[in-house]
Amino acid sequence: MFRAVLLLALVAPAVVYGNVSRACTNGRPQPTHVHIHGCSAAPCELVRGEDVIADIDFTTNRPIQSMTTVATATALGVVTNYPLGTNAHTCNFLQGSQCPLSTNEDVTYQLRMPILAIYPLVSLSIEINVIDQASASVTCFVVDAQVVTRT
Repeated sequence: MFRAVLLLALVAPAVVYGNVSRACTNGRPQPTHVHIHGCSAAPCELVRGEDVIADIDFTTNRPIQSMTTVATATALGVVTNYPLGTNAHTCNFLQGSQCPLSTNEDVTYQLRMPILAIYPLVSLSIEINVIDQASASVTCFVVDAQVVTRT
């Protein structure tokens, strides 16, 4: 009985809050929470012609002057950079804070990713790596997704 209660206590928050991300490779820092609007379980559906919005909470482990978001998509064994345009300027999309950031600062970043109408209907994984002015990872996560059309 105790094990069941403990398991529920550990699993329930992930289900309720829809944290559908997983860790990046090479021990890069993970966000404390990722919420992708409209997605409560992987794979997340990415609707062609719409933006995906993700709220990313993380805590800095060092002073940060500036940040850039690098997105990498892997589909059908092919790895490619995912263009974010001006949305890659991470500091412009912080909620309630601004760059520069101090050590141990709790940060919420809202990322908007355009899903172009020409994207193929494929399953993919997307790595989101926020890097600092020295190209060192600040936070990183991977989400599994499926490009779909609006039904």
